[in-house]
Amino acid sequence: MFPQVISYVNDQGLQPGASKGLGLALTKRILARGDCVVATARDTTRFEPLLSDPNTDRSRITVLELDITSPTPLVKEIVKKAVGHWGRIDVLVNNAGVGGGVGPSEEQGLEHMMKVMTTNYGGTVNVTNAVLPYMRERRSGTVLIYGSRTGYRNEFLVAPYASSKAAVHSYGETLSAEVAPFNIRVSVVVPGIFDTGLSMPMVGTPIADYDRAREELRKRVENRHRLPNQGDPAKGMDALVDVVKGEGRAKDKGGVLPLWLFLGSDCLVDVKARADKLKRVAEEWADVGSGLGKDD
Repeated sequence: MFPQVISYVNDQGLQPGASKGLGLALTKRILARGDCVVATARDTTRFEPLLSDPNTDRSRITVLELDITSPTPLVKEIVKKAVGHWGRIDVLVNNAGVGGGVGPSEEQGLEHMMKVMTTNYGGTVNVTNAVLPYMRERRSGTVLIYGSRTGYRNEFLVAPYASSKAAVHSYGETLSAEVAPFNIRVSVVVPGIFDTGLSMPMVGTPIADYDRAREELRKRVENRHRLPNQGDPAKGMDALVDVVKGEGRAKDKGGVLPLWLFLGSDCLVDVKARADKLKRVAEEWADVGSGLGKDD
C-alpha cells in the first residue's frame, strides 16, 4: 500500500500514502517549495531516510500513522491530529492505494476485487469525509484524488485496479459538484506510467482457458520497466504543485484547478483515444439509442 500526505507553501496539507512512489516524490517537492506537510503511512518507519536527510527541514513536516481502511472514528482522530498540528488543512492529497496485482478477473475473484475496491475507493472516501468538515468550516480547501489512466484505458487483465480507479474518478467528479458551494476545489489526478517501481504480481487461481492470455500478461509485466521515457516522479509532482498553486507550468491558467489533471504523454494519448472512441460509438449507435421518449 502506498501512504498519503497533506500540505502546501504557506498552506498546510495532508497526504495519505506519502512514504514511497509518487507520494514520496510529492512530499519532497512540497518541502522543496517551502510548504508544510503532514505525511501519513501505515508504516511510518518508511519516512526515516527522508527525515534523516540533512536537507529535510524537519520543522515543516510531521508524520502520522494511518491506515486509510481503518474504521471511520479512527481516521477522524488522525485527521484531527493533523489539523491540530498547524491549525488547518488547505490541501488533501488522496494518493494512498494498492495495485491489487494482475490477472484475469475471473481468476482473481470477487473477494480479491472487493479488497482492492475497499482500499482504493473506500479509503479515499473515508479520508476525504474526515477532512471535509474542516474545509467546509473555513469555506476553503483543495482535494486531490489520485485516479489512473487505467480507469480510461481498461488495460488487459487489470480489472480490480482499473475498476477501483474508475470508481474514484466518478467519486471525484461528483464530489466536485457537491462541495463547490463551499469554495472547495476538487481535481482527479490521472498519472500515466511513472518510474516508481510499482509491483505487479500475478494474482488468482489459474484457469486453463486463460493460459495464453496470462503468458502474454507475464511478458508485458516483465518488459514494463523497459518502456521508454517513463514519467519522472519529481517532474510530475512538481507539475502537480504548480497546478495547485497556479505557478510554473500553470502560471497562465488563471488559477483554475482542472476537474481532471492528466500527467504524462502516455496518459494524454490514452485519454484522447478513449474520448474519440466514445464519440465514435455514440455517433454510430445514435439511431438506436435516440427517439425513445414518450413524446417521440
